[in-house]
Formats: sequence, structure tokens, C-alpha cells
Amino acid sequence: MLTVRDSNFIFGSVGSGDAALRINGVAIPVWPNGAFMGWLAVPPDSAPRYEIVAGNKAGVARLSLPIRIPPVADTTRREQPADTLNPPPPPPDSLVTVAGNVYVALGNPSSVVDDTDRVTIAMPEPRESGQVYKWFLFPGTRVKATGYSDTIAPVRRVGAVRLEPAAEWVDVVIPMTGPPPPYLVEQTNRSISLLLYGVKNAPVISMMPQPTDAYLNSVSSTPESDRVRYTINLRSAPYGYLALWKSGILTFRVRRPPHIADMTFPLRGLTITVDPGHPPAGATGPTELYEGEAVLAVGLKLRDLLVARGVNVVMTRTTMDPVDLGLRPIIGRRANSHAFVSIHLDAESDGKNPLVTNGTWTLYFWPHSIPLAQATQNELLQEMGLHDKGVRFQNIAVARGTWMPSILTEGAFIIMPDQEAALRTSAYQEAYARGILKGLESYFASLAQTP
Repeated sequence: MLTVRDSNFIFGSVGSGDAALRINGVAIPVWPNGAFMGWLAVPPDSAPRYEIVAGNKAGVARLSLPIRIPPVADTTRREQPADTLNPPPPPPDSLVTVAGNVYVALGNPSSVVDDTDRVTIAMPEPRESGQVYKWFLFPGTRVKATGYSDTIAPVRRVGAVRLEPAAEWVDVVIPMTGPPPPYLVEQTNRSISLLLYGVKNAPVISMMPQPTDAYLNSVSSTPESDRVRYTINLRSAPYGYLALWKSGILTFRVRRPPHIADMTFPLRGLTITVDPGHPPAGATGPTELYEGEAVLAVGLKLRDLLVARGVNVVMTRTTMDPVDLGLRPIIGRRANSHAFVSIHLDAESDGKNPLVTNGTWTLYFWPHSIPLAQATQNELLQEMGLHDKGVRFQNIAVARGTWMPSILTEGAFIIMPDQEAALRTSAYQEAYARGILKGLESYFASLAQTP
């Protein structure tokens, strides 16, 4: 079943580079290894199939490939609105009801894990421009369920806020009554803002560490009627953080950047998590090279390059056994890694022409990961030699960890015949690995140069 009615790509292999190929009468280029990629009009409703003919001096092969084409959209019908007056009620044990509003408790508050591995990720609706995420919520957090009735909002009161500096981080400790609050974290180039919701009469604070801290400059608060914002001012760019909730205390742990002692080998002594993407899922090339197999080869080469530079490398996988998507960033955090890199290869969705859209790009989720993403993208372009698709935000699970800079690289398009063929070679796999290595070196070297 296609999802478009106009044009689409079709790719595969005829098994021989000296064959000529036509699909629905259109000549399609064939690469030296027999792979092909064609961009064609979607067949008409009256003949829903691709007629494929390949031939050379040895003979001719034919294949009729049936497809299903989506029906023409009915623009005369209007969607019926959802029943907002009588929605089905949620389970009683998940609710607190007071004053005409419903507040739903999220997650399992009895969980023994006391870190952000167990948060619920909430998206605004309607979605704000350029954003698909907003809040990270602890288990037991109560949020308003619109459209229900008979509920009470939780009221929290904040106690004496304090700072607890440590060698690798600074804790902002915020005791409070009531259930854990919904919170929002925002960043600038020299500060982190922590906004807590459902907090009444929070005291105004303005604190500076004693003695003067090399990383933390000050912490101040801005209370509002039912919320409070804590602004954590830093002496250099944010590097990572964790929000922890336990026994009525919210600890916001701000991670210090690592000390880079040797500019010649800026990665020496650091811990880096290398995540070869997939399985499960993943894309497959025209000659059936599987993404999970190709990126594992790249990941193992990157591991060897990093180890040779004195890096402690954590691999999320070293075999073709599947690893759960949500577990991958947790592996990096539990290893106290200084950076997380997930290695992938790209494909394209229906209706997009990969002959035009292919290239290299690097993705991030949190702002503090942008410098690593940009440094890595710059180096990948030099090593891979492909079109620059840029550095972009994307709501990707493996990059949502907050404790370290985390990125996802899409080094090449595995569905493009020439790129798939190159990815089968050790030289191109090493070029991909070398681009990531140089990006890491460039980023961590920059930390030592930051005033």
C-alpha cells in the first residue's frame, strides 16, 4: 500500500550491472553492482502495478509487481468533533477530584528507580511551532485532564533551597510538600531555567556558592501565583543535568563539563557511549544490506579508534541481537558517559525523491547537544563527501537523555545504490567512524578553550 498518489521511488537490484532496466516503460539507471533507484509516477488506478523488465545479452527477465493505491481523499465530508461533554472516565485510583477539574496521576509512584529513566514525556496540544515536546514528569505527578469534572489541584510549598556542590556536579536541592511537580527545563548559552508548576508562595532566593564556584555563578528565583522559576546562571555553556525526586525533595543536578588537560588528545580519560542503531527495525538497501548490520561495523571501527586515544568506550551492542530503544540512552547515563552518539543510515518515506533528498545530517534533542552535533556534522561532511542536510532538532528517543550531550548521526542513505555499495566497504565504514571521532575531538577540545 502506497501513501501517495503522485510520484514515488522504487529501488532494488537486477543482479547484474550490465543489464538495462525499464519500469512501466521508463528507463531506470542501473549501478555497476546491479542496484537501481527510480523515481516514477504512481501507476493509475486502472493498472495498479509496476511492470519491470530487465535484460542483457543473456536474456530478459520480467516481473509484475502489484501495489495498492490510496483512494482519492473525500473533501466533502467533515470530521465529527470528539465528545468532550461525556468522555469516558479514567480509572478512579489515578484521580484526585476537586473544584470541577480532574488531575490524573501519571506513572507508578511506587517505582524504586529515583532518576529520570522513569519520567513521562508530555507534549503540548495544540503543538507549538517547532516543538513536539514540553514537559518531563515524574511518576506520581498529577496533571489536569481537560473535559472531566470533580477535582482538586495539588498545592505544594517550597522549603529552604540549598546548594550542594560536588566534584562532578552541583545540586540545587528544593524540598517541598505534596506530590512531585510538573517541570519545564529551558536553556540559554550561559544558564538553565527550571520552572516548577503548582507551587504556592515560593520564597524569593538569590544564592551564590561559597567559596566562588568555577562553574556555577548564581541561583535566583522568580515566584508567580502558582509556579516558580529557578534560574541557574553558569560561567560557561550548559553541559548536562538530571532532575531527581525522592521523599519530598526535588534535586536538580547540574553537571560540570569535564576538565580537558591535553589539547592534543582531548578525549583521553573520557567515557563515550557508542550506539549502533537498530535492530529492531531499520532500513534496507537495494541489494539487501541491512542498516543494523552496516552501522554495527561502523560502531566497532569507532570503538577501536576511540580506544586507541585512551577513551573508555561503552557499546550499547556488539552483536546483531536487538536492544530496546529506551534502554540505549540509559546505558550511557548509567556509565556516566561524557557523550552519547547513535549511528544510523537514512532512508526516505513515500512521495519523497531520495535522488534529491539524500545526504548527511546530524540530529539532536536538547540545546546543550547542538555544539557536539555541529562539530560532528562538519567532520562527517569532509569524510563522507555527501550533500549537507544540516544539523536539526528531532524528537528522537535515543537523544533525549539530559546528563550528557547526545546526538544521532545519519551519515548516508542506505537506499541509494552508490552509497549502499560504499557502505559495504571497510574504507567507507572507517570514513564514517573517523568523522564521528573528529567531531568528538573538536567538541571536547572546544571546552578547554571556552573562557
